[in-house]
Amino acid sequence: MTSEAARHALYARLKEVLGGEHADTLMTSLPMETANRLATKDDIDRLEDRMADFAAEIRSEVREMRKEAHTQFRNYTITTVGAMTALTAIFGVIVGVLG
Repeated sequence: MTSEAARHALYARLKEVLGGEHADTLMTSLPMETANRLATKDDIDRLEDRMADFAAEIRSEVREMRKEAHTQFRNYTITTVGAMTALTAIFGVIVGVLG
């Protein structure tokens, strides 16, 4: 783990050896975070697994929502056809009585 003091000492030495511009370039390319904060390949693999699980969960929920929407649409269609049939029958009776 690199302390801030160690980074300053490194910068000072680099400035002596390479010059200010090159020292600045090199120091900006070095990570500011401590090594324990950087992600490892294992961290990335675990994240990938979690994301794959999350994506599978989302796909499952979307499938469920599609099933529910299909059921609701089917029920709506049956209700609408039934209501229209009843209204047509009622209209037929009214026309028959009045006609």
